[in-house]
Amino acid sequence: MIRNLRYFAPLALAGFIATTPAAAEPQLFETPRTDGSTIHWALDLPDAGEKVGLIVIAQGSGCAAAMQSGSMQQARAAFGNLAALTVEKYGVRQGDNPADDHMDCSQAFREHHTVSQRVADYSQIIDSLRDAPWWNGKLVLFGGSEGGIVMAMLAPEVQADAGILISTGGGVPFGQMVRQSIPQEGWPTVDATFEKARQNPNSTELWAGQSLRFWADVIDRRASDYMLRADTSFLLIQGGRDASGAVNVARAVSDQFSEAGRCNLTYWELPGLDHGMADANGTSRMADVLSQAHFWLSANIAADNSAFCISG
Repeated sequence: MIRNLRYFAPLALAGFIATTPAAAEPQLFETPRTDGSTIHWALDLPDAGEKVGLIVIAQGSGCAAAMQSGSMQQARAAFGNLAALTVEKYGVRQGDNPADDHMDCSQAFREHHTVSQRVADYSQIIDSLRDAPWWNGKLVLFGGSEGGIVMAMLAPEVQADAGILISTGGGVPFGQMVRQSIPQEGWPTVDATFEKARQNPNSTELWAGQSLRFWADVIDRRASDYMLRADTSFLLIQGGRDASGAVNVARAVSDQFSEAGRCNLTYWELPGLDHGMADANGTSRMADVLSQAHFWLSANIAADNSAFCISG
């Protein structure tokens, strides 16, 4: 039987990021959607002097611009040897940084932001770059939380070579993961809200900082279903203290890959870290996690996934 590699990773590379930093300011672009609205996106090219791979860096939830997140900036720095693409959500422009990035959002964001819309936007921009003279053809996806499920959904569409997903869970439908992250007494409210969303899939009414349109689009999606359709080499990273997604949800992804005889998943479980990769003292370990992810990527990006299969 063939099974995927599953192991628990220590944080052994604290504070070290071995990359070639990008030198120039990101280039900003605008591209029309088919409905006439505008996709705002940015491309950050390293001063490499040769063809490079492309990493798509996807932000989590909320309506702040992509690089307003410290974690996103760290991710860009960790993979500075690659060209980096960031794409803003529907109704968001570069530089947007509302005081409350879940409540102070534009009407356009409320009416159109969904994970499937994000996937469509990323696909459109990636396809437009396929013949770029600087791109060597290698494609890496990186996302955390909401951005993780978006990158999982995107992977089979764009035939990504590698995907790094942090705090994504993924082994059960998204709605079920949300449900189990709250006290049991709140489940009836969650169940009623999700059913209302299914019945009103275009509603802009808010629940938990997102529109019912958003919830209707995402609650029945399971990240692992999309991952299993892809030949992408995945690294799934889960904190053991993540209150937004229990570790059993991420472990289920590893189990599903094993049961399917797939060898393209590496699973790291970091027991002391939370959803944002902070330890019990509140100290961020994101840089350490990204350092290890960088070395994992270096070892995997040029490799045939089958080389990492083991028999048993």
